[in-house]
Amino acid sequence: MFKASYWRMLFRAETWRGAWLNLRRAHKDRRARKQLRSLAMLCLAPVLCLVYLAWVLRGSPFIVVPILVPIFVWQWFRSKQRQEEANRLRKQNEAHHELTEEESRLFRQYFAEVALIYAVMLDRTGSERYLRDKELPEGVEVTTRRVHLELLKSRGLWDKMAQRDREAMMMPDGGWNNEWIEYLIMGFEPLRLLRWLLRIDFYLPVIGRQMRFDYKMANEIVRAPQKLLEAKEIASASMMETGKKAAEQFYNRCMAEQIYRGYVEARDEHSSEVAVRIATDYADKQHEDLVLGVKLVSEVSREELEWATMLSRRRVGFLHWTMIALDNGMPPGVPYKFQP
Repeated sequence: MFKASYWRMLFRAETWRGAWLNLRRAHKDRRARKQLRSLAMLCLAPVLCLVYLAWVLRGSPFIVVPILVPIFVWQWFRSKQRQEEANRLRKQNEAHHELTEEESRLFRQYFAEVALIYAVMLDRTGSERYLRDKELPEGVEVTTRRVHLELLKSRGLWDKMAQRDREAMMMPDGGWNNEWIEYLIMGFEPLRLLRWLLRIDFYLPVIGRQMRFDYKMANEIVRAPQKLLEAKEIASASMMETGKKAAEQFYNRCMAEQIYRGYVEARDEHSSEVAVRIATDYADKQHEDLVLGVKLVSEVSREELEWATMLSRRRVGFLHWTMIALDNGMPPGVPYKFQP
């Protein structure tokens, strides 16, 4: 409770979004109930400390000892679990190339520059969608293009962009077609991962908790690009490995469901049999199947299933590519091409 990470997690919007999703599933999913209990304990700790302090000030410091003892015992067990997890992650890191200080600086700069380009193009995408779907009041001037170009040039990124992306950014406001807009929207997943790699976002929810994109993710960077360019940390190889494995789990489960429903054809008969077995084993098992939003994989619509499959595939591919680059010790060169 006396660490910054505790308060960061407690006041993180994603914590409470996840709590709401867990609350909606709590009546039928023991995993949701367990996570709600953990959150309740986190919230209860400062309250108990305040109660204890009040009793101390009133001269009765031992009244709440029976309440505090179970809390400290629970924290002790949690501390042991965290230590075991730290040891496991340390062993994972030993299997990867350890970055030097200079290599870390180069990767932070590379990820920051790529993230800023992604943020600018996605922010422009949001503006283009608005202009496509809404009618502006008379006399209103759109300055999105000008602001973005000035930002890219002032940060020395204009000449590092691919020619195709520069041509798109040069087009007048409202000039993007629907195909290009829908294509660029897929870039939100790489941007989300880049923010996490640079530790702007310290928590990376699993695919099932991040099924939708928020343009604020991009606009926040456009408004304050120094958040990226002044990054002092980078996610470790073990963190990337954990994120990749979690995404692979979602991808494999969603692909099995797609094959079982007949949306996708299996590579061979064996793959089909495995997919059918996985899908039938997990079907309607509220305590075991993976969750997309508030529904099991076996319960979601075709559109939601295909969307989750795409997101998990992109996350796996991006983290795999990043880990290879880190092991090589050298970030890719320019130009930076927008690749959703």
